[in-house]
Amino acid sequence: MKKLSVIIPVYNEEATLKELVEKVVLLDLSPVWYEKEILLVNDGSKDRSEEIIYNLIAKHSKHCEIKYIKNKKNSGKWFSLKEWFRYATGDVMIVQDADLEYFPEKDYIPMLKAFEEKKVDFLYGSRTLGMKTFGNTYSSKSFMLWWLAVSWLTTLLSFKKVTDEPTCYKMFAKKLQPYLLLPSWNGFEWEPAVTMLLLRKKFTYAEIPIHYEARKFDEGKKINRKDGIKALWTLLIRRFKRIPKK
Repeated sequence: MKKLSVIIPVYNEEATLKELVEKVVLLDLSPVWYEKEILLVNDGSKDRSEEIIYNLIAKHSKHCEIKYIKNKKNSGKWFSLKEWFRYATGDVMIVQDADLEYFPEKDYIPMLKAFEEKKVDFLYGSRTLGMKTFGNTYSSKSFMLWWLAVSWLTTLLSFKKVTDEPTCYKMFAKKLQPYLLLPSWNGFEWEPAVTMLLLRKKFTYAEIPIHYEARKFDEGKKINRKDGIKALWTLLIRRFKRIPKK
């Protein structure tokens, strides 16, 4: 049986953290012959997130492997992810936000099936494809335009169709682990940096539609227009920058 590493960065998510983690804990992956480990990173939260994490570990650690590390100060989502990319032991790794915009119970198994059947090195769950398939929502029209612009530029620069580059649901094979640690940015721009790096290295890629229900900015959504601008600039830099050695 193979193992899926679910990497969950947490920053002030007390409202949704318990429900999200328990969705992942209770999800049975045996139909696709996978077990799982959950890797939580508390990125300097100032709310009750740490207390909730300890309660979840006490409640579920006998039934599911749960590991936890804490950053003393908020260092950015992708700094947190790289903390666990170093130590993940799964054959496959997936990123999972701690809010409830994404649906592990609906999409992990289809993604793992596609990952195996398509024999790819990395696979993204596309909210854009999910709009047609599942009727996905979005936070605002401007937010959707930014994510489409970042995806369009990724496609243009890489000559590989990418319909949703900023998606949370990024699934990587274990062999990509060294490359996930290379881009030096710690903010949301880590995503386009690593996407462009992997596409330029000619690793095989695919995407499938996923379910998505956007939360509004007054509900705690953290990404903003500045992150979109940084993502576009990052894509341009990484497309023409010398490819680093792992």
